[in-house]
Amino acid sequence: MEPRLEKRDSGRRLIIGSAIIGAIGTFGLHVLLPALPAIATAMQVHAAAAQLLISLSLVAIAFGNLVIAPLSDRYGRRPVVLTGLGLFVTGSLAGIVAPSLHLLVLARIVQAFGGGAAMAVMRATIMDFFGPARAASAIAATATAILIAPMLAPTLGGLVIEWYDWRAVFALSGLLGGAVMLFAARKLVETKPADPAAGPSPCTLSSYRQLFRSRSYLTYLVFGSSMMSMIYTFVTGAPYIAIDVLGISPSRLGLLLFFPAVASFAGFLVASRVVNRVGGLRLMQTGALIAFTGTATMAVLSLAGVWHPLAMFLPGMLIGFANALATPSSTTAAITRHPAIAGAASGLLGFVHLVVAAGATQLVAFFANHSPVPLAATLMGLCLVALLALRSIARMVAQSGPYSPPEAPEPTR
Repeated sequence: MEPRLEKRDSGRRLIIGSAIIGAIGTFGLHVLLPALPAIATAMQVHAAAAQLLISLSLVAIAFGNLVIAPLSDRYGRRPVVLTGLGLFVTGSLAGIVAPSLHLLVLARIVQAFGGGAAMAVMRATIMDFFGPARAASAIAATATAILIAPMLAPTLGGLVIEWYDWRAVFALSGLLGGAVMLFAARKLVETKPADPAAGPSPCTLSSYRQLFRSRSYLTYLVFGSSMMSMIYTFVTGAPYIAIDVLGISPSRLGLLLFFPAVASFAGFLVASRVVNRVGGLRLMQTGALIAFTGTATMAVLSLAGVWHPLAMFLPGMLIGFANALATPSSTTAAITRHPAIAGAASGLLGFVHLVVAAGATQLVAFFANHSPVPLAATLMGLCLVALLALRSIARMVAQSGPYSPPEAPEPTR
């Protein structure tokens, strides 16, 4: 085979592998959503306790991005990816037999940590192989494929719960995770050999201090975290309302969760095609306005007593579309505020996004009162914070000139 064709084939395999590895971590989260009410009932705990399976796993994914990914600079990409996938499978198997909620939460944390670490390292692997000039399109293709997982996972989870029970969800994750791990062991090649001198250093802490002192970076960080937390809060809070309040079956809930995922997919496609024409600020403003329409509609309907699946999931589609439309531009803008420390900026951004989302999802579960009002109120609060941050962003752009992120931004779902 000619070297050029061989390199193209290797690049195609790497994109497919990255998509599969990234999708398994996202699958492990979304396939669990229809099972949350059943787990709370089986373990005889409050919804807030069962919600720890989601909120603490988001924190675990955040730490996987922040802590494990830099270690791949020291030990090589391939061993760290395989270790992350091994942790994912181990956590899945432990979830099948966990006798208590505490051990189940621990198993889910291990599962999420491993999946998040493997996904973060694969992004670095793509950068190694393609280089800065071509990596953006490769990452965009990978991210588009990863978005398929949240479309299918809740439906599969709902069907599995009705056919068997909630523990079968962990069995399904373990089975698919094992298949992905086998694929990675056979097909994944090393793109960065181990380097004992690389990895975390005191300079990393200095970079984080610089970022926390940057008003422009923090403003984009607040906006992006609020926008992304809205969709996470919706998809993790919807199961309790849909099943416990509206009496929807787990399989039907899985089908309903398909629509916000499709809306997110559509938002990413729109953003990737129009960002160069309209600019990042315009996309953020449009996304925030659409999000406000969705959250305000949900709040009004819930306070008026209109408790119906459409009253929740149609606004949820607007929130998903708005997040995918606006957050990639704010993410790119935040990372490029300080180009010399873009790696640290990216890691910190992903960490804060997920931690804020975890806090918001746990807040909804804590105030759950067999009503959609706490969910709607939390979403409205997050949207108002995003709008306040956007006001500051608009002033900064007016002072410094327009900003347009590069082509094909990566979605943050």
